[in-house]
Amino acid sequence: MRAVAPLRVLEFVRWHDGVWNLPRVHLDALAAEFPSVRFDSPRDRAEADRLLPEADVVLGWAVRRENFASAARLRWIQLTAAGVGSQLFPELVESPVVLTNARGLHAVSMAEHALGVMLAFARKLHLARDAQALRHWAQERQWAEPPPFGQLSGGTLGLVGFGVVGRALAQRARALGMRVLAVRRHPADDPGPADAQWGPERLPELIERADWLVLAAPLTPATRGVIGRAELARLRPHAILVNLGRGPLVDEGALAEALASGRIAGAALDVFEEEPLPRESPLWGMPQVIVTPHVSGIGPRFWERTCELFARNLRCWLAGEPLENVVDKRAGY
Repeated sequence: MRAVAPLRVLEFVRWHDGVWNLPRVHLDALAAEFPSVRFDSPRDRAEADRLLPEADVVLGWAVRRENFASAARLRWIQLTAAGVGSQLFPELVESPVVLTNARGLHAVSMAEHALGVMLAFARKLHLARDAQALRHWAQERQWAEPPPFGQLSGGTLGLVGFGVVGRALAQRARALGMRVLAVRRHPADDPGPADAQWGPERLPELIERADWLVLAAPLTPATRGVIGRAELARLRPHAILVNLGRGPLVDEGALAEALASGRIAGAALDVFEEEPLPRESPLWGMPQVIVTPHVSGIGPRFWERTCELFARNLRCWLAGEPLENVVDKRAGY
């Protein structure tokens, strides 16, 4: 009897700076858990391209438009991040290859990051840190100079995007006494854990009501540039914009102008149109801006949770059961 070839998984989770590289220990643990599966872990992109034609499953980012035609056996791609834009080229979208992502896996970290920067603005902690670097006792300055000290309780949080991250933030914000309004593509009849869910047509109203506007939406053709010059003009002068979705959700040039002119009070940005944020960006030097280097999703057991999701899905795949986090390739999330 002819032997059945083992399922082959091609792992390629690599990034040029090493931050997003899957530690080998976690791949070894997967291989031990699934002894009937062959795991390939190429050293570099060239080796990944060579191995791709033999792969049934890809964990990570080995697939590109230019090599997709060679992936004759490929049936499933598991990404290790929520963003899927690089995979949505026409050939893959039209193919039967299943695409899953890591959406919601780091929701607690991202929700707490958003609250962290919001509290920093309310308590002027970012300005205190700036003064500390100068060894300056800034009590009188913090008291007398705008913006005044604020608080989250009693404020209105406007959420653009209401997936797992948005819901995690809404739960925590309401616990702190905030009113939460959310805009999403398909609002539910039960708005919880927000106070209200609205469709995209009510985004202008949400912007006008928000004291804090947090972007937690995926990047799709419909959301690219969703916060532009017109939307920024609708924000209240004391409003703070927080972006932890994707950089291109915001017109960065228009945002810098709005901040420089005092049109809005501040912004906390974890994602940018270009990453790393170019040194010449005016955002670096603005005291009313908190820049973080795309770290909102990083938290305890980051890679462990990533591999646990893949292991759950691999067990389902082997058993012929539905997978978690299947992406609607046409919708883009």
